[in-house]
Amino acid sequence: MITVKDIFDYAVELDLSRLAHSVYWAISNKLVQPNDDSEKLKMLQYEDEVINQLIESNMLGIGRIKLFVIETQRKDWFAFHLAENALDANRLHSNLFRDQGGRITRADRLMIPIMAFAETGKEKNLYELKKSIVQYPAYVGHAKANEHVLYRMGV
Repeated sequence: MITVKDIFDYAVELDLSRLAHSVYWAISNKLVQPNDDSEKLKMLQYEDEVINQLIESNMLGIGRIKLFVIETQRKDWFAFHLAENALDANRLHSNLFRDQGGRITRADRLMIPIMAFAETGKEKNLYELKKSIVQYPAYVGHAKANEHVLYRMGV
């Protein structure tokens, strides 16, 4: 059985704001309990306006940390950083590599694919890595364009 808590944890972990806030709303209004079967969530009448207000205020802090990819001076190489905003990612990149970097792109879609870490040979998606990081902004690694292998350069 998949519990309401399982669904909530999954939604928070994967930055699924609407789902997480909807489940939070249901629990806080005592319409479901964390240990209930998640099927109960399908039976509820949700108050969209209230849930939209929760999402707007982001009371659960979902999606605060984003993935930024920075073009480097090396052709077809990109630096990956987790940060709250592009400025923090760029500042960290400049401090670590003495490189102003090129274009900065928010690339949350790249959080999902499995990435191989060259140093350890382990494979995981960047959501898993994000859970283990305590301080942001954080350098994740460098990758060549269209490859799913991350290298830690000079750090």
